[in-house]
Amino acid sequence: MELLMKINNIKSIKELEFTFPLEKGIYAITGENGSGKSTLITCASTVFYQMPMNDYFGKPKNASIEFKLEEAVRGWKYIDNHWETISSDSRMLINGFYEGSIIFGNRFKDTQFSVIRSLDGLEDTDMMPADEFVRSNFGLILHNDSDYFKELYILKKSVAKAKGLTGDPYFYRSSLGGLVSQPRMSTGENLLLSILHSLRILKEKRTKRNNHRPYIVFLDEIELALHASALRRLILFLKDIADKLNFAIFFSTHSIELLREIKPQNIYYLMRNIDDSISVTNPCYPAYATRNLYSDDGYGNDLVILVEDDLAKIIIERIMIEKTLMKNIRVKILPTGGWTNTLEMAYDVTTSNLLMKGTRLAIVLDRDIKTNVPDFLKKHKEYSGLKIDYLPVKSLEKYLRDKLVVKVDNTLFSLLDSYVFQKNPLNEILRTYKRDNKKDDFDGKILYGYMLNELRSMRKDREDLIEIVVKHILEYEKNNVGELVGYLTSKIVG
Repeated sequence: MELLMKINNIKSIKELEFTFPLEKGIYAITGENGSGKSTLITCASTVFYQMPMNDYFGKPKNASIEFKLEEAVRGWKYIDNHWETISSDSRMLINGFYEGSIIFGNRFKDTQFSVIRSLDGLEDTDMMPADEFVRSNFGLILHNDSDYFKELYILKKSVAKAKGLTGDPYFYRSSLGGLVSQPRMSTGENLLLSILHSLRILKEKRTKRNNHRPYIVFLDEIELALHASALRRLILFLKDIADKLNFAIFFSTHSIELLREIKPQNIYYLMRNIDDSISVTNPCYPAYATRNLYSDDGYGNDLVILVEDDLAKIIIERIMIEKTLMKNIRVKILPTGGWTNTLEMAYDVTTSNLLMKGTRLAIVLDRDIKTNVPDFLKKHKEYSGLKIDYLPVKSLEKYLRDKLVVKVDNTLFSLLDSYVFQKNPLNEILRTYKRDNKKDDFDGKILYGYMLNELRSMRKDREDLIEIVVKHILEYEKNNVGELVGYLTSKIVG
C-alpha cells in the first residue's frame, strides 16, 4: 500500500509527486538546504490534520496538496483567496501525527508567555504521574537510563481544560526539588516528550482497535534538538516501535548518524535542479546523500565549531566576520542543544572519528556555565582532553536581560531603541514585560520572546536585533571577545 502526494506551488516547491510507502519501518527524506525537505514533510502532515493552512503555507496562488490512498482522495486547494478541502466519496482511513523541531508541531500549541507563567504556578495536586511508556523511554533515550526521570508528571485534563489548553503539558521534578514545566524544558526534552506522547496515543489506538489502516508519523529535522548519542537511541527505539506496531515513520534530516541507521531502500534524496524542479533519488546510499551536506565541494570543512544553540551560532558567525576569521577557510557551526550535550557530542565526534581528515574541532559554550565545567570534567574524566572556550557573554537572552532590565546599559538601550524598535519605544516594551511578569525571568527567555514578537510586528527578524547587540559586545566586552578570538585563531592555525 502507498500514499501518493502531489504538491503544486507550495513555498519552494513548484510541482512534485512523492509516494510514501506504508510498510512498517523508518524512512529518511534528505537533501541540501532549500531542496524542499521540510516543506514536503509539512505538506504530508495535512493528510490527517485539520490544519490552519494560512499559518502553515500562507496564501499562494494556484496552490494545492492532494493525496491518493487506493480509491480515496483528500487534499487542499487555494481558491478565491481561501483554502478549500478536497475529498472523495471514499473515506481516507489513516492515522498518525506530525512533529516539527522548529516552529510547527504539537509542542508549540500552548507556548504563549501567559500560559508558561500559569504553568509555573501549578501545584503537585494539579497533575498526575505520567504514563510508564513515556516516563521510561524519556529517560532511556535522553540519558540511557529508564529511571532517570523518576518523577515525571502530566497535567490533569480537568486542569488543562480549565486553563484553556489544547495540549497535555508534562512536568518533571528537578534535582533542586522544583517542578519544571514542558515549555521550560530544553529543546530536546520538549521535542522528545511531544513525540513520545503522540506515540503513546497511536500505540493505544493500534492496540485497542487492532485495525489494518495505515499508521504514519512525520518528523522534521529532529537532530536540531538532539545530540548524537540521544539521536541514535531514539532511532533504535523508533525502529522497534515501527516493527512491533506496524508504523511507517518518516524523517526529514541532515544527520549522517540517522542516515547510517536506515537501509538505502528507505532513503529518499531530494535535489533541486537548475530549472528549479526537484528530483527524488531512491534508493540512496548514506555516503551519496551526505556528500554535499557535510562537504560542499567534496573536501569537507577546515573547522567545525560546536555551540549550544542557534543564537550562539549567530553570535560566533558575526564575531568571526567582524574579526576576519572566516577568510579563506570553510567553517561549519553546529548548534547541539545544552552545554552538556555539546561536550558529549564533542567526545562522540572525536572518539568516533566522524570528522574528515584535516578538519579541526572547536567547542564554544555560553559563559554563564563556565564555573560549572571544571567539576563536570572531574566527574567525566573521559572529556578531560577537550579544549573549550566561551562566548563573550552569559547568553544572548541573559545579556539582554542584564543590560536592559537588571541594570540598564544606556548605550545599548539607545542603539536598540533608535535602530531596531522603531514602531513601539523599547521602554514601552520593557514596561509591558515587567508588568506581565511578576516572577523572575532568570534565563531571559521571556524577555527575548517579547522582543521577537515586536520584531515580527515590524516585519523584522532576530538578525536585526543580534547585529546591534554583537557590535555592542565587540566594543564593550573586548577582553572576553579577545579570549574567544585567540581560541578560534589557534584552532584555525592548527
